[in-house]
Amino acid sequence: MSVRCLRYSYVDDPTLYDRVFELLDLAFPGAELPLQSRTARQLGMRWEEVTTPFCLFDGERLLAHVGVLDLPLVLAGREVHVGGIHAVATHPHFRRRGYYRAVMEDALRWADARYQTLQLSTAQPELYEPFGFRVVPEHRFIGAWSHNLGRNRLRVLDYGCADDLALIHTLLRERTPISHRLGVVREYAVFLFNEARRSLYYAADLDLIVSFESEGTTLRLFDLVGRALPPLFEIVERIPLRFQRVETHFTPDRLAAELQPEAHLLNGDDYLMVRGSYPPERQPLMLPRTARC
Repeated sequence: MSVRCLRYSYVDDPTLYDRVFELLDLAFPGAELPLQSRTARQLGMRWEEVTTPFCLFDGERLLAHVGVLDLPLVLAGREVHVGGIHAVATHPHFRRRGYYRAVMEDALRWADARYQTLQLSTAQPELYEPFGFRVVPEHRFIGAWSHNLGRNRLRVLDYGCADDLALIHTLLRERTPISHRLGVVREYAVFLFNEARRSLYYAADLDLIVSFESEGTTLRLFDLVGRALPPLFEIVERIPLRFQRVETHFTPDRLAAELQPEAHLLNGDDYLMVRGSYPPERQPLMLPRTARC
């Protein structure tokens, strides 16, 4: 076996994209990551243009991969670029041989020279703690709501419509951060990858994209993308459903609403982990699902 571990380029190796997703499909069966990537590509997110791959090969066989991408965030009121560690995978037949450690160490050496902070999300925090990552506790934010049936002022964005795609890209590029404690600015790749198979809604009078789900009388808000943020009540009154409870799965410090933090793991097992400085980590917060990698 002749193993080599290097930083690779999708430009120099046009076959690498397919090989990375073959590995991800083996490592995460059922996650449908190749389908997710193909769908996101139709929305204008090209994986190979936004991530730097670190790979370990045996000959032509890809055994391990770690990706690093750039995340422009707002942390405690300050705009910073954070390195996002993502798509960490080892071939199931070649685990426990040190390959994951080798490729992660290469990725971290490269990323540490460029970023003061690295972050990731994972269901297995114990895999990253040996590399200096720590869990940041997260919270959802909850409020009781007396909401009469609102007027439907939202429409579902059509990903097959060029005008709607242009609108999504424009607002992502020009968005105001959803939070000054932990917000996102000018980021589109992770957003489009994560939301590619979910519905997004648009309030034309607010010029605002809304990512939400409802269950019974509970409204869950996951992200708001616009040049300005209205108060929470203005958003909720545009959704034609009755709610008794509103949850934001992001930090709602800009929504002019009294919501109470409650400790919460997104999806029940998705831990936010960071390495390096993370100024707001001792305050209640949540990284939106649209920015998690």
